[in-house]
Amino acid sequence: MRTTASVDQRMQLKDFKTLTLYQKAIALEDEIDEIVKKFPQDEKYRLVDQLIRCVTSIGANIAESNGGQYAGRERYHLGIAFGSANETRYWIERAFRKGYIDKQTFERLDEKAQELRRIMVGMFKRLDNNQSV
Repeated sequence: MRTTASVDQRMQLKDFKTLTLYQKAIALEDEIDEIVKKFPQDEKYRLVDQLIRCVTSIGANIAESNGGQYAGRERYHLGIAFGSANETRYWIERAFRKGYIDKQTFERLDEKAQELRRIMVGMFKRLDNNQSV
C-alpha cells in the first residue's frame, strides 16, 4: 500500500536554483549580457540575438529538466541545455573571429561553456545509472 508520505518522497520537488550547474549557467548568461552591449549595432539581430537566445536556453532548460518527476523528461531538457552550451561556444568563437571580443575573453567564456558541458555529462551519467537500478 502506498502512503502519501512515500509518494511525496518520490515526487520531492527539487529547487533548480540550488544547482551549481544552474548558478554557473546564470553567471555565464549575465557575463554575456554585459559583453554584447559593446557589440556593433548591426549585430543586434544577428550575433547578439543568437548568442543571447542560446545562452539563456541553457539555464531555462536546466530549470525545466530539474522537475524530478520523469527521468526521460529530465534527460530531454538536459540534452537541449547541452546543445545550447555547444551553440554558445560557436557564437562566442564567431564574436572572437569578428574582433568583438579579445582572446582572453573568448578563452574565459569558452571555458565556462565547456565547464557547463562537463557538469551535464556527469548528470547524464547519473541519470543513466539511476535508470539501470
